[in-house]
Amino acid sequence: MNSLTQIVTDLYTAYNNHRPADVAKLYAPLCRHRDIAAGADHRTPEKIAAGLAGLFAAFPDAQWSLDDTLIDGNRAAVTYALSGHLNGRLGPYEPKGQSVHLAGVQMLEVKGNRIITSTDYWDGGALHRQLSTS
Repeated sequence: MNSLTQIVTDLYTAYNNHRPADVAKLYAPLCRHRDIAAGADHRTPEKIAAGLAGLFAAFPDAQWSLDDTLIDGNRAAVTYALSGHLNGRLGPYEPKGQSVHLAGVQMLEVKGNRIITSTDYWDGGALHRQLSTS
C-alpha cells in the first residue's frame, strides 16, 4: 500500500521522466485535475495524461524540483520549481528555446491510494514574460 509521501514521489518521478501514462495510473478513475493558470479542468486520468503529453512536447527537457511537501491526513501540498526550454509550440508562443523557471504549488487529495483531486497553482504572468522574450 502506497503512503501519500510515496504517491507524491511517484508523481514527480513520472513528471520528470516524461511518462504521462505513469501519471495517469496514480489517479482514480473518477478524479479531477485543475490547472488554475492555464484554465484547464480534466476529469479523467486519460485527459490528465493527454495534457501532460502536450506540455512535454513543448518542453522536452521539463524538470520539476520539489521544495517542500506538507502532508495532513489524505492531503498534500507540494511546492515545486519547474524549469525547461520551449522547443515546441505552446498556445500562442513560438518555440525559440526560451528558458522557463516557474514556482508553483500543487494540492493533492488521495483516497484508496489514488489521487482524486489535484490543483496546480503557478504564475501565468511569469510564463508569459519568459516566453515572450526574443
